Amino acid sequence: MLSLFHSLPPLFLAFILSVGSVWCLASCGGGAYRQTADKDVKALLHDIPDFGIEANESSRLHNPSKNDFPGVPPDDPAAHAVAVAVFGKGNSPEANSTAKLENDAWRNWLPIDEDGRVNLDLPSAVKLALTHSPDFQREKEDLYLSALDVTYERFRLSPKPFADGSTNLESSANGEDVDGVSSARSGFRGVAGAGTSWVASVASKLTFDLSKGSTSFGGSLANLTLSQPLLRGAGKRIFRERLSQTERNLLVNARRMEQFRQGFFLEVVTGGNPVTGPTRGGGGFSSTGLVAGFPSSRTGASGVGGFFGLLQYVQGIHNQEANVAKLRDSLAQLDAAFDAGRIGNRLQVDQARQALYNAQSSLLAGKVGFETRLDGFKMTLGLPPDLPVKVDASFVERFRLTDPLLARLQDEVVDFLITVRDPVLTPDLNALIDRSEEALTFYPGQEVGLAAFGEDRGKLGRRLAKRKEWFARLRDRSDLKDAGMSGDAFRDEDLDLIAKQLEETGERLDIEFSASREVLDTLQQQLPNLELQNARSLLVANVTTFSGLLLELSLARASARLEAIVMEDVRVEAKDALEVARERRLDWMNARAKLVDVWRDAVLARDDLRSDLDLVLSGNIGSNRSDAGHFKADEGKLSLGLEFDTPLSKLAERNDYREALINYQRARRDYLAYEDGTYRSLRNTARIARLSQLNFELARSAVRGAIAQVDLARLRLQQPPQPGKNAQFGATTARDLVNALNDLLDASNGFLQVWVGYEALRMRLDFELGTMRLNNDGIWLDPGPILAKNLIPDGKNAPAPAP
Repeated sequence: MLSLFHSLPPLFLAFILSVGSVWCLASCGGGAYRQTADKDVKALLHDIPDFGIEANESSRLHNPSKNDFPGVPPDDPAAHAVAVAVFGKGNSPEANSTAKLENDAWRNWLPIDEDGRVNLDLPSAVKLALTHSPDFQREKEDLYLSALDVTYERFRLSPKPFADGSTNLESSANGEDVDGVSSARSGFRGVAGAGTSWVASVASKLTFDLSKGSTSFGGSLANLTLSQPLLRGAGKRIFRERLSQTERNLLVNARRMEQFRQGFFLEVVTGGNPVTGPTRGGGGFSSTGLVAGFPSSRTGASGVGGFFGLLQYVQGIHNQEANVAKLRDSLAQLDAAFDAGRIGNRLQVDQARQALYNAQSSLLAGKVGFETRLDGFKMTLGLPPDLPVKVDASFVERFRLTDPLLARLQDEVVDFLITVRDPVLTPDLNALIDRSEEALTFYPGQEVGLAAFGEDRGKLGRRLAKRKEWFARLRDRSDLKDAGMSGDAFRDEDLDLIAKQLEETGERLDIEFSASREVLDTLQQQLPNLELQNARSLLVANVTTFSGLLLELSLARASARLEAIVMEDVRVEAKDALEVARERRLDWMNARAKLVDVWRDAVLARDDLRSDLDLVLSGNIGSNRSDAGHFKADEGKLSLGLEFDTPLSKLAERNDYREALINYQRARRDYLAYEDGTYRSLRNTARIARLSQLNFELARSAVRGAIAQVDLARLRLQQPPQPGKNAQFGATTARDLVNALNDLLDASNGFLQVWVGYEALRMRLDFELGTMRLNNDGIWLDPGPILAKNLIPDGKNAPAPAP
């Protein structure tokens, strides 16, 4: 047998070795194929930093299986029984009920505080979403698959080896002669030049006479065949079209991925992603719709969800908590006024109490609603709804107009007054003296609040210049008359007056708090010598005055913080924005590419109308039967010919061509509609920006007016009775105070809504212009004011397109 292999020609031995190598590769596991696929895709997407589709071990999406091919997951028992019935027992894999579908270690990577909660601010929310979101992971995988398509098309056009063979046993009818006949063929094939198909191959034949133990060779044949299309399919433009299209699709999808990354930031932060991610076919003309959304009917601000929506909800709860504290304090003052005979109708007190109950109920409902929203947001990030998190609302802390320290202090004062008034809780003079000592503990908190008020006034002073610049722009607006306003609504003198009044209020409150403390100190010395009821009344009066001063301080701080809040400027006309977007928006680049792709399809359809005319050149050289593998020139042959095929009817090709022309006209109209839709969205965004700038100041004025109403109602409660006049308050005093507090709550929430909506709109406008930039962590790089003069529509400083 060994001598038999020694007698084989070198060509046949090489074929046997190549077939054996191919068989070994085919029997290998899938790991090598996956690794080569990853390597090829990485080479294509090298311009995208740190691109990969394998979720790391910190992700909930990380593959828990260490094997390249996953094991069978848990199956439904009934469905598994069906598979067993069809395949038969032993032919269907057993469902593994213990298989893990989730990475158990992902929680170990979470930024957990000492209370076991994840601190959720804007950067951490975006980071968690990029790590855990299934939606973002899917888009990365779609980009990967698009790159895989390119690897196949490149492989399809590259020279490829091939090898095939066969072995047959042939026997005579009587079974005396048994022959084994083997044939082998190997070579390369490819496409080159202007669509020239070529095949180079070598073939041999070997016969074993198994009955006699002899071997005979059938000779060898080397062949080269070239086929060049002259009409249909001729030229690189035609035969490389599939490769060109997949390469263009990859470029489109790389841009779509980058734009989806920007839109994903918007989704996490503002609650909506205006674009879709990569698709295998490159996608069509994807319209973003109205990126800024429709202006709300009440404030004109666009709707906000996501993290900003959570912050807005949190601040709304804080505002409601402050409202409850003020209502409790006001109810305590009304109770004191009723006890003193200043309110003759108990109905006023009961109405205030009912308003307090309603506010407390709204507060509880708001907290429950927040938890529901928070669970939904956690799922947007790819996290389970039961994960404990703490929302960091420092981004909107400036809108917490009521100091939480003062609110807590007001609650303590109200509880103190309730205790002192109650004869059961404060039954004798000794208990009253002890309560007076407790009253002294309120003053350190008041001093902290007064000092913070000074800091608020300092911040306002530093912002006055910017506020005046803003006022100057508002005075020049032509749409003030549409709102029934004039430039007098935005006078610099008003800002100076507000700052001056706040300074005077701070100085006066300092004096009055000191006087209140002195009165309390004097009262403490007198209490042992006073009659119980008189002592109780004096202590209640002193602390009630202190409570009123606290409310005034809280309102003054709210005024100072209110006036110090500013907006970043946005001044871009829609026409200028359109030109910037035309040069810089990635989806606009893709829209132009898509239109050309449809036109290229029409070119291919037109080429299919041509007849097939191929120039074929074929040459081969062989060897004689006794000397296989040793080729001789006189055994060669060369042929040259034309192959012509023109069907009598090209109805199918005609229909395809007409359809391609129609598709191009549709695509052209879709492109024009895309331009119109983009222009409409930019016009809408510009309108909402201008509206929000004006509404922001109107909302500020509404809060200012509500604060003034509360202050007036509070002063009315503190007015001493005038000699010779009715000592009782008016019939609407309590209702006026309650209404003023509710107006303050509504105005504060509206003011916050306009500002948050405007900040979201700045992000969305940056996205719409195509100028949005994210850092390596996926966080928006705030450009500050967005002004037409800072945007360069000629594209010289435009960002480079995605690879």
